[in-house]
Amino acid sequence: MNTLIIPCAGKSNRFPNMKPKWMLTHPDGELMIEKAIKGLNTEIFDRIIITIVKPHEEKYEAGLILSQVFKNNPKVEICMLDDFTSSSSETVYETLTRMKVEGSFVIKDSDNYVKVDIPNPITNNITGYDLHKHQNVSNIPQKSFLIVNNKEIIEDIIEKQVVSNVICLGVYSFEDAELFKHTYIELKDKEIKGEMFVSHIISYILAKKETAFIFVEADDYSDWGTIYEWKDVLKNYRTYFCDVDGVLLKNCGKYGRINWSNNKETISENIEAIKMLQNKGAQIIITTSRTEEYRQDLENLLKANGIKPYAILMGLNHSARVIINDFAPTNPYPSGIAITLPRNGLIKEYLQ
Repeated sequence: MNTLIIPCAGKSNRFPNMKPKWMLTHPDGELMIEKAIKGLNTEIFDRIIITIVKPHEEKYEAGLILSQVFKNNPKVEICMLDDFTSSSSETVYETLTRMKVEGSFVIKDSDNYVKVDIPNPITNNITGYDLHKHQNVSNIPQKSFLIVNNKEIIEDIIEKQVVSNVICLGVYSFEDAELFKHTYIELKDKEIKGEMFVSHIISYILAKKETAFIFVEADDYSDWGTIYEWKDVLKNYRTYFCDVDGVLLKNCGKYGRINWSNNKETISENIEAIKMLQNKGAQIIITTSRTEEYRQDLENLLKANGIKPYAILMGLNHSARVIINDFAPTNPYPSGIAITLPRNGLIKEYLQ
């Protein structure tokens, strides 16, 4: 049996005054827990176990929501612990024991996206990311680091010390559940101070030379481990309502020698600024007072300039446009932002 375990039994202290972080909604509409699983080749698993706690079930309907999210995936099971655990390694140990997990298994953090093909059959390995190849990693000092030799064998894994150019991404594979369980009990009996991470379990195994762990390199990675990283995601996926005349095109009206029928003079700097936002994940909604008869011409012009709008709202009043939106910890203030440009002005000066 191959089992995937997603530990979600922590208090999410890095996300104060919010629901458990794995329950937060990504701007694209999926929960963080959905995206956390999505990058893996899940077809290799016979079971997918998500471990949660009763306090989150009672306050946030965590179990109910998981059953709704994964209703079409018969592999998904929920392990409900009575209370919060002291560490991710305790969560995994309790899951292995209570859910009677046997054979090989993989642990995957709930607060990041990792694109990787986990080797099948599952061996002892750790998924990592080479910082020399990838520049899109934040909060580097708080990562765990892998020391990997030239044969791709992991010599050690160290928490929150920059000792190499390879970070661990929170995807750990074990050939045998018994190896994890007996190591956890052995370390627990030593009464180690502080939180016992999964990395400590593996480091201890490596120190005893009990078995080897192999380095597996991920293809892609996005981290949401802190509220600051999550807010960066929200920022990249904002929805922008963008006017046409005087913003994307040099301003003109319906009538006159230069008008809506023949004006194709773009403000190139603004076109590039909108494309940059679009490429980062933003939704672009085009707003204009131009009426429906000009839609096809406008669509063709936008397409020719590389802008792919989520929607185009035609025939709006030639007047001020006001955004009304609610704010909350999950959609923080200000949740409605306005940029008012001087006619034919440059967007980038205001985006900064």
